[in-house]
Amino acid sequence: MAVMASVGRKAGAMGVSDENAIVMALRRLPPDYVPEVLRYIEFLDYKLNAARAEAAEEAALWAAVEANQEYKRQHSDESPEIHETGADFLKAAAEW
Repeated sequence: MAVMASVGRKAGAMGVSDENAIVMALRRLPPDYVPEVLRYIEFLDYKLNAARAEAAEEAALWAAVEANQEYKRQHSDESPEIHETGADFLKAAAEW
């Protein structure tokens, strides 16, 4: 059983003929295979949503990194002071 989508369509867009082909293929299956097909469809749905969530999270993280870099560029005077030794740090901390 092979169900093929038309080439050149946007992902997620199905034509009526595609839907009809899927329904007809499901009707040809023995009834005991239907739960397995449903589980596979649910798996694909989960996989798709997980990928979207991961992409959204990655985009948000990159936006945060870019915002941080821009802030540092605009406020270069606020960069942390670097001390060579612990003694240098203690001396600077005592002066606060």
